[in-house]
Formats: sequence, structure tokens, C-alpha cells
Amino acid sequence: MNNIIKTVLIFTLVVSITSCNPDKKSEEFTQTKLDEVKEKVFPEDFLGVYKGDLKITTSKGTQKLPMEFHLSSTANTDHFNYVIYYGEERDPRNYNLERTHDPNLFLVDENNGIVLESAYADQTLYSTYEVMGNLLHSTEIFYDDRMEFMIAMARVMDTSTTGNAESAIVKNYPMSILQRATLYKQADSINTSK
Repeated sequence: MNNIIKTVLIFTLVVSITSCNPDKKSEEFTQTKLDEVKEKVFPEDFLGVYKGDLKITTSKGTQKLPMEFHLSSTANTDHFNYVIYYGEERDPRNYNLERTHDPNLFLVDENNGIVLESAYADQTLYSTYEVMGNLLHSTEIFYDDRMEFMIAMARVMDTSTTGNAESAIVKNYPMSILQRATLYKQADSINTSK
């Protein structure tokens, strides 16, 4: 009887130990999946034509108009066409996106003397700037099939200050206008080289 108990205990122990070892096929599958997930290269992996509707929200309500964003390569590997179309008339804003020495800093050149610095992180361009008494914060998030575009604007003259010297002085900039769009990448826009 003792031999039977010992055999059952040894069998149970062996089964327990072998079940704790990771399955080699599972490890290979996981590594294959990890190899498939590669970090995107900006802006090359997001070139294309994106279309959708821009919603502009103010205290007077919301209006909607068509919007397009075109991001394409040029002969210079550090410069890209960055064109925005608004409305039915499709009035183009012909800008350029320029890579800098810093892989996380890009310049948006409006080709009129205005150059906006944009920080890049996690497939997103961020920029904050002040123009004509307005503070603007722009966010452009890129996905494989779409992009999200948002500009929040606050009037600097509407700033209020709270806090004190012991805690901190905080300036508030209440948002007065929000522009937001989800633009979908057009299937026929994959090759955008010019």
C-alpha cells in the first residue's frame, strides 16, 4: 500500500512540476506577436489623406464643416507637405512639416514667417502658442486608420489668478473655442509621394 501511495505522490509531484514550466510553443507565439508590434516612425508611417468633419464649439453653439488633412513626402527626407483643407470651398493651408535634430521636435512652417514648434510623443504632435491675444493648444493623434485633430483656444485677457505664495500662484485660461475632428485615412491615399 505504501508503494502505491508513494507512486501516486511522485506522479502528482511530477505532473505539478511539469505544469509549472512554460509551454515552449506559448513562448514562441508570444515572441512572434511581440516582434509584430513595432514602434511607428513619424511621420513616414502616417502619410496619407485624411477626411472627416470639423466640429467648432463656442458659447454660441456648435458648427460643423468638412475638413481634410494631407501629409505627404517630398524629395527632402526631412520635409513633408502638411496641407489642411477647410469647408466646401476647400481653401488650402499649404504648410510644411520639418524634422529637426531632435527626433521629438518638429516644426510646422506656415510659409508666411510663422513657424510653430511641435513636440512628438506616443504618435501625437503637441503644440502650444499664443497669437493675437489667444492661447492655443493643438493636439494631433495619429492611428493606423485615422487621426484626431483638436485645437483648444483661450483668450489671454480672460485669465484669472488663484492661489497664494504659500501654495502656488495659478493662472486659469478658460477655453472659449474648441475645434475637434476625427479624420479617416482614405484607402487610396497610401502612396502619397510627390
